[in-house]
Amino acid sequence: MEPIFALDIGTRMVMGLVMIKNKEQGYEILASAQTEHRQRAMYDGQVHDVDEVARAVIKVKESLEKKLAVPLKQVAVAAAGRALRTEVAFAEHKEPLPVRWERETVLALEMEAVHCALRQLQAATEDDSQFYHCVGYSPIARWNEGEEISNLIGQRGKVAKVSVIATFLPRTVVDSLVAVLGRVGLEMTSLTLEPIAAGQAAIPTNMRRLNLALVDIGAGTADIALTRDGSFFAYGMVPMAGDEVTEAICAHYLLDFKVGEKAKRELNKKVQLNFIDFLGAKVVVKKEEVLNIIKPVVGKLAESIATEILNLNNGVPQAIILIGGGSLTPMLSETLAETLQIPQNRVGMQIRERLGEILGEKSLKGPESITPIGIGIAALESNGLQYYTVMVNSTIVSIFELQLATVAEALLAAGIMPRSFFGKPGAALTFEWNSEMRIIKGTMGNPAQLSVNGQPGKLEQALKAGDQIAFIPGEPGEDARACIKDVLPAQEVKGIFWNGQRENYLPQVFVNEQLVCETDEILDGYKITYIPNDDLKNLLKQKFVNLHKKEGIEIRVNGEALPIDLHSEIMVNGCQVEGSCIIYEGDSIEVRTSQITIGELKLQPKPLIFSVNGVEIAYPPQETIVSWRGLPVSEAQPLKDGMDLRVQGHKQMPILSDLLPYVKFPEEVQPGSLLKLTVNGQLAEFTTILHPGDRLTIAWE
Repeated sequence: MEPIFALDIGTRMVMGLVMIKNKEQGYEILASAQTEHRQRAMYDGQVHDVDEVARAVIKVKESLEKKLAVPLKQVAVAAAGRALRTEVAFAEHKEPLPVRWERETVLALEMEAVHCALRQLQAATEDDSQFYHCVGYSPIARWNEGEEISNLIGQRGKVAKVSVIATFLPRTVVDSLVAVLGRVGLEMTSLTLEPIAAGQAAIPTNMRRLNLALVDIGAGTADIALTRDGSFFAYGMVPMAGDEVTEAICAHYLLDFKVGEKAKRELNKKVQLNFIDFLGAKVVVKKEEVLNIIKPVVGKLAESIATEILNLNNGVPQAIILIGGGSLTPMLSETLAETLQIPQNRVGMQIRERLGEILGEKSLKGPESITPIGIGIAALESNGLQYYTVMVNSTIVSIFELQLATVAEALLAAGIMPRSFFGKPGAALTFEWNSEMRIIKGTMGNPAQLSVNGQPGKLEQALKAGDQIAFIPGEPGEDARACIKDVLPAQEVKGIFWNGQRENYLPQVFVNEQLVCETDEILDGYKITYIPNDDLKNLLKQKFVNLHKKEGIEIRVNGEALPIDLHSEIMVNGCQVEGSCIIYEGDSIEVRTSQITIGELKLQPKPLIFSVNGVEIAYPPQETIVSWRGLPVSEAQPLKDGMDLRVQGHKQMPILSDLLPYVKFPEEVQPGSLLKLTVNGQLAEFTTILHPGDRLTIAWE
């Protein structure tokens, strides 16, 4: 097997090595080289100054070429763990009736959840132009009919739901690496992720069945990878690492960053530290003093790492494995164990010296060498994150995978929506028929047509580089449609006589109290009322006749409203009918409403009221006169709605002399007295015409 050039481009340091696979003893490092950036060209693992990073890379490349006396053209690299984005998302599938959940349906549901995670990620990203690749996902939980279940396949239900944790990588991360390599004439042949590469070397395959957390602490970031059930299942990043500790020392003692970095590294070697501050003064301090200065920063770093581990793992893992130069930070492992509340011996450091299957180049030591070794192993074994292309409907699709990629993942990467994997059934038509719920099903959809390299394929089928995928989306079924006549029962038209007029007695259909035709289309959610043409009760319902409800009119008598109740009766073929009866062809139905005449009201006029000498006098009516619209009406006149009747007791107003019989005069009258008459204070005579309410005085003077 050809040697592989593995390159680890870190925030502080660039490290490269050339490895081969030794069939008998594992792997052998032929040569290694490393250098630090002259200035801060990378922040949090991301390339910010391409030319400056390229200078460090070319220095490492030329050193290796000199040692091996061979040119290096191809290289294996790793993308920064900080670039990874992890999202948890849900997807739900509903059916109108219970169905059996097949493997293809469950996989499509998982893909829908991954697509939802991608939408969540894009919505949370300020830069709308950022593109992401899904590099892996794992189902977290599954539900059937709202109950959590370990496996949906084979279950029956109407509602299925899954949640997944999906990991994404921005395209800009790969582009920046390609730009640096292009500056120095290197071609990228293998791409992995730094936490995955570190895991290749730090955690043997047989240990990945345990729930372990691998923490790669560099200068700018702390990358996290979690194992369970034989594989890595989640990745995360904390945007702080060794540089924060260095900056705390620099800020306290006023040091240049390089001087502060040197002082930090000497904390594990010396009891007393000597350095020159930025102003040229010589400083001599004890190790304990510096440890007290960095203790808050170390505590914050440990807390951030612990929080991210707990979020990704949903709990405390069985052990923590630290790698990277930042893992040498004093007090970090103890503080991390205390924060996670696990024994101190469950937080350990992995170093190259304990990797028994890694031979050669003994000068390469410490936890910082684990990641470049892992990059080399991933490239030699081709079992890390692979980067290759396949064809989907004649379009080139780049595939990144954490595990073996499937056809479904390739379709998702090609932008094909998961819902098109299967032709969903047509929507059902749901409506109410006389308050009874009814459902008309839509037709079943046609599944998608899928082939891989010209052969029938499956969504869960594994892919390899260069595979040709042809995909024709599934066609949805037709939505249910129906007209009123499609749901009407068998009916017969009956000719009847209604109040003397011949007409056809037909069933009636109402939607939301509106009469509709039998050719009208039924829409989802309709509330349909069907009135058949079988009996008198339904006929009266069609005619809006309610025998139990009293009909009425309202008249006015001398300006006062007077409601009048009217009663109806139903005659069928001349006979009065109480309740209901069957209606046959040719039947005659008549609705008769009772009539009331003016005489039946027994109207009585009221007396006229006058005031005589301060005493109220009631002048009785002389006769009863009823008029309507200014004309007298007889007692036989039927009442009509809205009549305004006037009832009077006199044909004309009385005169003053007509009231004298009702007036009490003094028994004794002095001789020579005269009778004085006034009406409303004005002198009057016996013939003065009076009006109701007049005030009269009659006195002897």
